[in-house]
Amino acid sequence: MFGLPSLTKLLVLAGIILAVWYGFRFVGKLDAARKVQAKQQGRGPKANKGRAPRAAVPDAEEMVACPACRAYVPATNPSNCGRPDCPY
Repeated sequence: MFGLPSLTKLLVLAGIILAVWYGFRFVGKLDAARKVQAKQQGRGPKANKGRAPRAAVPDAEEMVACPACRAYVPATNPSNCGRPDCPY
């Protein structure tokens, strides 16, 4: 029941293992080539090295609730919400 598998089964298993191994190597080479190409075209993560940084965009902005309509407006530059009793 748990004896040694036949030679055919061992060869098929070895073939499957080799196919998976070479498949991963092929995918790794494709990924490395894509990263090199992106870096050469200036789209890579370190493509901005040595150049001036781009204008920083804030990730989040402080918001305050409008007392008239309860809508949230930016704290640094609030704008009128359109209601006559809006303080902004």
